[in-house]
Amino acid sequence: MKDYVLNYYPKFKCLAEKCKHTCCAGWEMNIDKRTLDAYKSDTSKFSASLKKGVNFKKSCFKSNKVGRCAFLNSDGLCEIIINLGENSLCQVCRDHPRFRSFFLDRVEMGLGFCCEQATKIILSFDDKIEPMLMGDNGEHIELDFNQKNVIEFRQKALEILQDRKISINNRIESLLKLSNANVLEKDYNKILKKFLTFERLDKNWTKRLKGIRKKPFNISIDESLSLYCEQFLVNELYRHLSDAEDTLWVRARAIASVFSWWIIKTIIENEKESDCFSTIVDVVRAYSAEVEYSQKNLDKLFFFAYKFIKI
Repeated sequence: MKDYVLNYYPKFKCLAEKCKHTCCAGWEMNIDKRTLDAYKSDTSKFSASLKKGVNFKKSCFKSNKVGRCAFLNSDGLCEIIINLGENSLCQVCRDHPRFRSFFLDRVEMGLGFCCEQATKIILSFDDKIEPMLMGDNGEHIELDFNQKNVIEFRQKALEILQDRKISINNRIESLLKLSNANVLEKDYNKILKKFLTFERLDKNWTKRLKGIRKKPFNISIDESLSLYCEQFLVNELYRHLSDAEDTLWVRARAIASVFSWWIIKTIIENEKESDCFSTIVDVVRAYSAEVEYSQKNLDKLFFFAYKFIKI
């Protein structure tokens, strides 16, 4: 069994109180049983405050009226870390914004776009994103039939997306062809309508989507966005393909990633300001918070993309 991290990962460090979009607000953070039991039995000087801020019946942290975690202090720092150390965090808090992709012979870890710092690192990463071996226990396990197909498809898709001698538009066209996608430019309106049906975390995302409804859609991507587009799509493939049910759903998830980029790039074009990169980062971050961190929304998106596969 091998452990990999995507090669941009070592650059990541949480911004803590400097983060503009703290992950300690707006979410319901579920606490795993091991950590919950540790909180129940805690006898430190912080014990009374700890127990007061935890909903033991629902296994989650309490939050105030505006959704801020009970342990997020006025300086934007976590009181649990301050008083008990980072190892006392629950699994969700320790992991965020990391994701793990599980295969029979390996575990791959990367960063999700919901975190603004992670998004900056990934989108501006000049090198090709690829797994970097971090550990190997020497145990050899054969991939099953489905996982072999996932890896094979992903490798072909990555070779297409990371061939920088070819324009980004031709790369996306080739990726859609590899996915057996039957998508026309006129289908964009259907895609946008689907995104508008998703459950919402922040009403500003709805405003952004509605802001591009009457804007003409151009499937072509400006080469100035080439690196950002490549790194977005590559990271999405590493994140979302591993648990696909079969080869058709692998293709559907690749198609869904392209649909997501089309929405993102159209919003970027609509909101382009003097500091273009900060706009790109914010749009990608908002997309991820609204779509990728809702399993319900992801399932809707994958099922929708599935319908565009030529069988």
